[in-house]
Amino acid sequence: MYFKIITMSILLIFPGVRAYAVDAAEIIKKSEEAVRGDTQTAFLQIIIKTRRWTRTLEMKSWENRLQKKSFSEITSPEKDAGNRFLLIDQEMRQYNPRLKKDIKISPSMMLQSWMGSDFTNDDIIKESSITKDYFHTLDGDETIDGHQCYRVILKPKPEAAVVWGRIVYYARKSDYLPVLEEFYNEHGVKKKIMTCGGFKTMHDRVIPTTYKMQTVGKDDRYTMMNILYVKFNEQIPPSVFTLQNLKRR
Repeated sequence: MYFKIITMSILLIFPGVRAYAVDAAEIIKKSEEAVRGDTQTAFLQIIIKTRRWTRTLEMKSWENRLQKKSFSEITSPEKDAGNRFLLIDQEMRQYNPRLKKDIKISPSMMLQSWMGSDFTNDDIIKESSITKDYFHTLDGDETIDGHQCYRVILKPKPEAAVVWGRIVYYARKSDYLPVLEEFYNEHGVKKKIMTCGGFKTMHDRVIPTTYKMQTVGKDDRYTMMNILYVKFNEQIPPSVFTLQNLKRR
């Protein structure tokens, strides 16, 4: 009762202030849990579109978010099949079947393009965590593509090894699912925009099944990631997240 009186007093004194039932950190936490779960096994289609050509990849992926481990493998087309990516804690490695060797991806390379797409290595392997590596500030609400959304500002913690200087995150009020993300560099310049759509039931929940990443200033190209199959919170054998699996012939 006392809290309600204080809140009402603030709203009367400062009519522009809005009261929210959840805080920013909780919105981001619920959003991550909704789209990723504790574990995730998925089959993905990735379409890279430029002004001159279109390229389509297919990929399997496994993730254990709690242990901060992930593994992915390109299955198509044939010339790219067998490229594999492994993350254990903060160490990312790639196996190149043509060279028959694995390559350690340094932190400075996490912002580089993944397989020539608009996604970065960090986007695909999810080395950084938007729940743990950033401070969260609720910055009002906005309607995006007909969805009423919370607008949350993410700024990196001083000790966090992240690739973005700021992220603006729009999550649906109804279920916290992401609708739009804007990525800024350390100088405050917007570099990329990711639009989330195709909301439908996959396995045991509703999630966005399409993610369109576009680089600012390059309107003639984009990358689309489509989730074709996914299962959440099912046990993944520990052998998936090993160097032996990464290097297998």
